[in-house]
Amino acid sequence: MGAARRNAGHAGGARDAKRAPRRAPSAFKRQAYFALEDVRRGNAVARIVGIALFALIVANAILVFAETQPGIPAGVSAALLAFGLASSVCFGLEYAARLWTADLVHPDASPARARMRYALSPMGIIDLLAFAPGLLVLFVPVSSPMLNAARIVRLVRLIKLSRYMRGLRSIACVFRKRRPEIVAAFMVLALLTVTASVLMYEIEHPVQPEKFDSVFTGMYWAMTTITTTGYGDLVPVTAAGRLVGFCTMLLSIGVVAIPAGIFSAGFVSEFRAQDARDRLDADALQGGFDERAAEGGPAEGGEADRDA
Repeated sequence: MGAARRNAGHAGGARDAKRAPRRAPSAFKRQAYFALEDVRRGNAVARIVGIALFALIVANAILVFAETQPGIPAGVSAALLAFGLASSVCFGLEYAARLWTADLVHPDASPARARMRYALSPMGIIDLLAFAPGLLVLFVPVSSPMLNAARIVRLVRLIKLSRYMRGLRSIACVFRKRRPEIVAAFMVLALLTVTASVLMYEIEHPVQPEKFDSVFTGMYWAMTTITTTGYGDLVPVTAAGRLVGFCTMLLSIGVVAIPAGIFSAGFVSEFRAQDARDRLDADALQGGFDERAAEGGPAEGGEADRDA
């Protein structure tokens, strides 16, 4: 009995130790978190760092187009190369900072697990690809095709803009929450496309085989017709083909409107939910910081009183 009680006591102590509150982050770490995740709540330095990161991403987007222009002078080309390497270093530092502050982004996980969760997340992989190829070509000799591939991979830096653009994040949330409705709408769209392409191929192929040479060509015509693009390079000439085209255009009005309505309703709902989440997260995080500061303050004061 005594041994069982002692074991239970040790187990309870271990559980209490696991449940013990995590040490409050330093002020520098909090400002680093704000600079990376929410510049509006950081101090002046955090805001400058956050805005500089955003400007650096935009500048790299412009750099992708500038490097492809023919006839660039050697001095300008060297400056662009130096800027690209400096950007890779900056993005590498950002990646390290995000690993460091991952436990603040995922407070429900241990620091090691939070960092692993960030490193394996889609945005973590994108952050890694944003700087790794640029630094790799600096230390490892590569061929010209490999260098071009590294430049193409750098395009993932544009995806980093999604952190600063609320609309891009909302698109992913709408896809995730309205997946059944979106899949059903696109299934109807695919059914209409396949049906129209097969019918148009069977009707128009005997008359103009050089244009409607396969069902895939009919599918191309059906997609341009349903989306009201209408390039005009493929046109039915038979009465039956024109009747199929008329029915396809008529049905596409309602079929294309279904996904648009789903997206519109999803965006309105997501923006409202995001506003509510932002307010709750801001209150919870600030309350957590204040509670930790309050827990540390009286304890230190009590020890000072006892020493006195």
